[in-house]
Amino acid sequence: MLQNDDQILLAKLRSGSDDAFELIYHQYHKRLYSLAFKYLKSKELSEDAVHDVFVKLWDNRQSVNSDIKNYLFSSVRNHVLNMIRNNKRKILKQIQFEQQKIKPVNRTEEVILYSEYRKILMRGLSELPQGKRDIFQMKSEKEMTNSEIAQKMGITVNTVKSQYYHASKFIKEYLSEHADIPHQKAAKS
Repeated sequence: MLQNDDQILLAKLRSGSDDAFELIYHQYHKRLYSLAFKYLKSKELSEDAVHDVFVKLWDNRQSVNSDIKNYLFSSVRNHVLNMIRNNKRKILKQIQFEQQKIKPVNRTEEVILYSEYRKILMRGLSELPQGKRDIFQMKSEKEMTNSEIAQKMGITVNTVKSQYYHASKFIKEYLSEHADIPHQKAAKS
């Protein structure tokens, strides 16, 4: 659609047109779902995320002032990132469940692979300075919060965040190099 058509469609949506909403839904649903799936790796969670964004679009239709496409893609990206941040464990379990449904499981192979990756991870952890290693393990394995770690170690929350960031970055690079686990470096803005 041309920019002008999008503006007309947005004006109709603001006035409460069901037809305009339906057109927007059909035009963007698949691409928004693909974006959500890219992050969530779950059909169910991706559908939920896209549904939530379209409900939000309808509820806030009168205050949408930007380009509809940018609004929708930004909304999906932000919603998905919030879902991940707020429901990390639940989402991981959902993703694992869906992946188990899809592929046949070879338990022996998985156990061997897990064991090998665990050894490589332990070697990587041993190369970290003690403080960073402790922070990484408290956060990753014991699932402690930044505040709990800071209090336990007698350091600031910002120090915990910084040390965990650097430790995680090192471990990702270490695993990428030693375990053939792909690691994507963040693109520079």
